[in-house]
Amino acid sequence: MNSSRHNKSVIFILLLLAVVGIAEAQTFQPYKSGVIPCHGYSFPVVPGTDEWKSISHTQRVASLQLPTDTLQSISTARLLETCLYYPFNIDIFALDDQIYSFNRVKEQFNGYSELYQRTDFVQELIDLYASRNVEFVNQIGIDLEQGHYAFDYHILEFMFTDAALLASDTQAAQIAATLYEKKELKTQYSVYGSTNRMVIALAIGRCLQRTNAFSDYQGTTLSAFLQSGKPTNASDLDYIYSKARNQ
Repeated sequence: MNSSRHNKSVIFILLLLAVVGIAEAQTFQPYKSGVIPCHGYSFPVVPGTDEWKSISHTQRVASLQLPTDTLQSISTARLLETCLYYPFNIDIFALDDQIYSFNRVKEQFNGYSELYQRTDFVQELIDLYASRNVEFVNQIGIDLEQGHYAFDYHILEFMFTDAALLASDTQAAQIAATLYEKKELKTQYSVYGSTNRMVIALAIGRCLQRTNAFSDYQGTTLSAFLQSGKPTNASDLDYIYSKARNQ
């Protein structure tokens, strides 16, 4: 629990620092200044600008909705990056029940609604996540940018918790293997914090659930966790990871 709280605090502080930097520049840079290019939609009103400061939360949410013609024409790859850099993604970490918070964020942004209806969404998510190099964070010279790079990993991992339910059997196996590999690599770099241990376990578990991987499970809470995303037993996470390791 202490590790989880520390991770939340670090992310929150990083975002606050990012907002300060954005306010000075009067432009929106999703998490960086040249570390990774952003190909997503450019929101017309963004954190740090005078217009953003002058409107209410409800008006901010409304201003971030994608126009109908954009929803119809934007590629899935660009739409995925647009959702990745949705300014209110930070709200996912507002509550202890982060899966519940993630679902609330998804419901308030029409970009997410469109993304999850795309038939090529799952593969685009796999490809983007796989393309991000865990070790690259060590080559980023600015602590704030390191934090943003790690934050992106967290958001993509949240997306996998639902994408796992939409994936084909082949994609599910690929998701489970990729998530586990990245998790193992991330433990070597403190900037990734707890590496979203519960979230990654949930996504992997939902992928492996369609196989016979959990046939020897002796507990009673695993299926409830995989359905709700609310862990009641830490040993469930260990069990899922042990199965992923042996796949």
